[in-house]
Amino acid sequence: MRLNLMLLICVGVTVSQNVTSYHGFKKYIIDHTNENIYKYMIELQMTSTNIDFWLLSKNQSIVSVSPEVQAVFEDRLGALEAPYDIEPFSDNEGVCESDSEYRRSTRQTSGFFKRFHRYSGILDYIYAIAASYPKYVKIESLGYSNEGRVIPGISISINGNHRERKIAYIQGGAHGREWICTPTILYTVSEILANIHAFRSILQNTRLYFVPLVNPDGYEYTHTVDRFWRKNRHRFPGRQCVGVDINRNFGLYWGSRGSSNNHCSEIFNGLTPFSEPETQAVRTFLEKNRSRVKLVLDVHSFGKFFFYPYGYTKASPPTKHLLHTVAQRASNAISNYRGTRYTIGSSSNLLYEASGGLDDWAYGSLGIPLSYTVELPGNGFSVPSHEILHIGRETYAGFIEFIRHVTLF
Repeated sequence: MRLNLMLLICVGVTVSQNVTSYHGFKKYIIDHTNENIYKYMIELQMTSTNIDFWLLSKNQSIVSVSPEVQAVFEDRLGALEAPYDIEPFSDNEGVCESDSEYRRSTRQTSGFFKRFHRYSGILDYIYAIAASYPKYVKIESLGYSNEGRVIPGISISINGNHRERKIAYIQGGAHGREWICTPTILYTVSEILANIHAFRSILQNTRLYFVPLVNPDGYEYTHTVDRFWRKNRHRFPGRQCVGVDINRNFGLYWGSRGSSNNHCSEIFNGLTPFSEPETQAVRTFLEKNRSRVKLVLDVHSFGKFFFYPYGYTKASPPTKHLLHTVAQRASNAISNYRGTRYTIGSSSNLLYEASGGLDDWAYGSLGIPLSYTVELPGNGFSVPSHEILHIGRETYAGFIEFIRHVTLF
């Protein structure tokens, strides 16, 4: 069990921010040199609450293991003849940084993207963008989180709302610890607005809708209590364990594969489909606009993947060729910046079968033709601050390529 230490408060300075102690934890990198190792890892993800999977692919797992089970875990790896390395686990992966010098700064775009910000600082930046581009930007509340925080949506369009347009929907931050997702989306927003005239032809027929932080409660919790918290902050009466994995709570084949009904699991799928206000908010928006939404991107971290449906089954979607082609073009656009390459395919074939994701539900239930999960670059959840701008710039090119393909429908 993780030991909660005294709560540290950030007051305009950089401080060590991993309030929950990971002293004694180890990070294992396991190579799946045979099928038995891979199957064991899938089973372990489903059943263990002392092992936190940071990455689980066909070829490799990266897991954080608590001290209580390390000996048993290593014995099992030995029995499977699984090769593995152990990396140092730092208690200081992630810091709390002051937002004050960037608040209400409408022109210091590069300054904002030099560091990670708290929820309040993100809201300030969003409202500053709207104030700077009132002709093109509308800020909407997608809904509210379990703890009552607003889930902000950023709508970009030209000529107001005089006629209905196709919609490209991009969201991020479903998992609290994946900090890089939110600034990456906001970088795309800032670049589009700074170059709005270059996008007039796209915006004539397409409205862009960005939700940079779907899980604000989990995100704040990673700044104040536990840097590597994944789920939302749903508290269940009579239960010690908190939270639901938002990325297992969507409705298509909910609870069937790659999720757990154990409240303490990192991949707990909730009590029912759409049990969480965060997923309900996304559902409401997409169902209301289902005839117009042509693109859904759910941005996560990490691994450099573009996943298209299906996640819950290894069966191929009927439009696999189109989905793969569009993702490949986006990957090519990204690689032009510094050579970053994404792996493309369904998560069920590249990683493992998992149900309850947004991409499957949007494609399979709503019929949205372009639906993907994006896994951004990085070797862990604590992306260095100096990488924010680089990841923002390269991913922006990929996002624009995805958006361009909305005109096909």
